Amino acid sequence: MRAATAGLAGAGLLAGAHAGASVASLGQWLPVRQTPGRWCTWRGPRRDVVALTFDDGPDPDTTWPVVERLDELDVPASFFVRGPAAERHPDVVAALVARGHTVGAHGYDHVHHLVRPPRWIARDTARAAQAVGTASGGPVRWYRPPYGQVATASALSARRHGMGTVLWSAWGREWATSDPTDVVDRVLSGVGPGAIVLLHDSDDTSPPGTARLVLDALGPLVAELRRRGLTPVTLDEMLGP
Repeated sequence: MRAATAGLAGAGLLAGAHAGASVASLGQWLPVRQTPGRWCTWRGPRRDVVALTFDDGPDPDTTWPVVERLDELDVPASFFVRGPAAERHPDVVAALVARGHTVGAHGYDHVHHLVRPPRWIARDTARAAQAVGTASGGPVRWYRPPYGQVATASALSARRHGMGTVLWSAWGREWATSDPTDVVDRVLSGVGPGAIVLLHDSDDTSPPGTARLVLDALGPLVAELRRRGLTPVTLDEMLGP
């Protein structure tokens, strides 16, 4: 009975540590910019800039069209890269860096952190940092856990590897529509000075056609951002050291 009670207490402590951070994830819907100590960031400083960020790549079939469209629009962006994809396509990751984009880590296995123990999260984060760092040719500064689920171990592990945890304050929710206009409208409903925007450049963890919707939405989205006086920048430029 005593052992069972101790086990329940330990499980409760673990759940509490996870739950505290998962509540912090609600910051994407609240008017907060970052936690004290920059353990987690949803928005940059209140300047007339926005950061377009792309998750789940690289996939040569879908990432390249997005990158070429960004080049046409003269827009720098930030790509949160999954570890296995970085290992398969290091040339694409290197090209992102060469073209002036920022590359961050998006975990190794794309799974929910809130149902994983801290030791598993630490190993996954270490593998991601190693894979993405090797492909990009330098240390990785930014980290976004899969699904934006920041367990306590997620933020701690990221910091241990020199990465700041970055979520978002506006998103396109491309997987929930077939109309790029919806993507544009959803993003614009959440943007303001210092906004961090979540989009996707791969269909690997989303319905087929997700990245194509993003590609079609980029032109009108960037045009409206600029009309509002908001300049797209990388996370490096927005958040600094």
